[in-house]
Amino acid sequence: MNSKVLDPPQPIPYPKSEWIKAFYRIPIVLYRLGLAPLIGKYILVISTFGRKTGKVHRTPVEYYTHQGRLFVMSGFGDEPDWYQNLRANPLITLNTDKGSIKAIARKPETREEWEGVTAFLKHSPVSILTAPELIQKIDEPEVQELIKTWPIVTFDPTDEPCPSALEADLLWAWPIILLLTALRILTGWLWHRRSRR
Repeated sequence: MNSKVLDPPQPIPYPKSEWIKAFYRIPIVLYRLGLAPLIGKYILVISTFGRKTGKVHRTPVEYYTHQGRLFVMSGFGDEPDWYQNLRANPLITLNTDKGSIKAIARKPETREEWEGVTAFLKHSPVSILTAPELIQKIDEPEVQELIKTWPIVTFDPTDEPCPSALEADLLWAWPIILLLTALRILTGWLWHRRSRR
């Protein structure tokens, strides 16, 4: 097995462009619009304290639940700010379709937790599409040991002070969005009718 297959699966290289980074943050806007029940089944928002500023930073990340425990993996290695932030301060807040959770982030430790990681990799669309070779050999002991070096975390609930949860604070925008959508449809219909005359 070559070393490339043993890297964490990633859809594209780590984004350097601010435009691509902004695109990746779209799920945060969807959460703020109150759409957590829809997208929160697959993508959570992790809130961390900035390792340099102490300010709250939020990042959408694919996650997997196994036996009630959540797992996330940085497909871009150690480079993303959210991963570096939680390594500096593991007190984080998660938003999912079920609400917010204050937690401490840590590496998986038990055999059951690593089984959850394996299940995550087997079911992740990113893994299936970008690393099919890995999926075929994922149960091999050598591969299992290498996976343990990857930037994968799980979470334990805590009562300690954590970053504030992401709120659905853009619900007010829905009437405007619906009005603009209706106007666009009406304008298109009128334009189509006029062009047929």
